[in-house]
Parts: sequence; structure tokens; C-alpha cells
Amino acid sequence: MKNKVEHIENQYTSQENKKKQRQKMKMRVVRRRITVFAGVLLAIIVVLSILLVVQKHRNDIDAQERKAKEAQFQKQQNEEIALKEKLNNLNDKDYIEKIARDDYY
Repeated sequence: MKNKVEHIENQYTSQENKKKQRQKMKMRVVRRRITVFAGVLLAIIVVLSILLVVQKHRNDIDAQERKAKEAQFQKQQNEEIALKEKLNNLNDKDYIEKIARDDYY
């Protein structure tokens, strides 16, 4: 046996139906806003993550370049010290005499 329920159409039920429809629309709008906000937030997070990775890569490259330049600088300092020492020796009379004796006698 089927139970049939009849819908009563009066002012109260129509108001309730309109209220439910408005509530559904509000919820739909809220869901859309949340979805858009989440999408924007996700996009920001992705962009910041990409920037972080790129910056880390640049920092690694810069660190390698800095180490290479420090090594080159140290080498040049050592060369400068050696050249200054050689210059001092060439200005020393005793050293020149010793070199002359070694080379020519």
C-alpha cells in the first residue's frame, strides 16, 4: 500500500520553500567564494614555493662562484707575496752578488 503525501500550498510553506532556496543560494555563493579563495591561496603558495626553489638555486651558484673567487684571490695573494719577496731579494746587494757568482763563475 502506497502512502501518498500531499503537499500543502499555503503562505507558510511557500515562505519556507523560498527561505530554503535563499539558503541554498547563499551556501552555493559561500562555496564558490571558498573555492576561489582556496584557489588564490594555492596559487600564492605555488608561486612562493617556486621563488624559494629558484632563490636557493641562485644562492648555491653564488656560493660556488664565491669559493672560486676566494681561491683565485688567495692564489693572487700568494703570487704577490712571492713577487714582493723576489723584488726585495733583487734590491739586496748580497743576493745579486750570490746570483752573479752562481751564474758566471
